[in-house]
Amino acid sequence: MIQFTKGQSNTLTLTLTENSTLTNPIYLFQFNNQQTNVDYYFIANDTSQYKERYNRFVIASGTNTLNAEIELGNEGFYNYYVYETNLANTSGLSNAEEAVPYIVGQVENGLVWVLPEADAIINYEPDDDTAVAYEPIEFDYLVQEDDAYILQEDGYLIQL
Repeated sequence: MIQFTKGQSNTLTLTLTENSTLTNPIYLFQFNNQQTNVDYYFIANDTSQYKERYNRFVIASGTNTLNAEIELGNEGFYNYYVYETNLANTSGLSNAEEAVPYIVGQVENGLVWVLPEADAIINYEPDDDTAVAYEPIEFDYLVQEDDAYILQEDGYLIQL
């Protein structure tokens, strides 16, 4: 599972080359919100120096989906799919969703957990959760007199 924080750059490290059939594909990412079933697409460049071993993508928050930017909806869980496309470049496209007809095949899928922006996370201070099992009543005094006890409480004498 990938952890993705809204409002900041996120680095995704995946192993896509082993399942790719094209030599130098352009990868199209699809995030599908599990609650709303809304799809979000973006294209990102592989920044890995060792593409045969792993693929690394830096994804920013924004609206330029052709340049590794995405503006996701609600926080929560998304299914992700990575496709290889036979595009030579992204010129002529106005957004990443227009690359869908150029998909050659799916190379990976999984789950993304989208967290809220860091400044939107609220930290709560715990309350005092001490449980009081017995708390005696405060009496002014207790005196033993002639085999009986006399108790003064709030100005009244009580013989026990």
